[in-house]
Amino acid sequence: MFDQVAGVIADVMHVSRDMITKDTMLVEDLGVDSLEMYRILLALEDVFDAQLEPATADWKVRTVGELCDRLRKALAAM
Repeated sequence: MFDQVAGVIADVMHVSRDMITKDTMLVEDLGVDSLEMYRILLALEDVFDAQLEPATADWKVRTVGELCDRLRKALAAM
């Protein structure tokens, strides 16, 4: 899952996939803003064929690893 999430983030943020780790900070390291986070979540919906609920507090994540964890929980709840 991490590789797919990192690939989506790299595509949306136009950064090298190699610079993304589980500890990479979305805002501080990559400059992700709310619109870009929305685009990332939409892309993850396509990749995982899932309906995500980004408006919930569960999607307030700081790192790529936390995003993977939240995604994993959302997919398990489906």
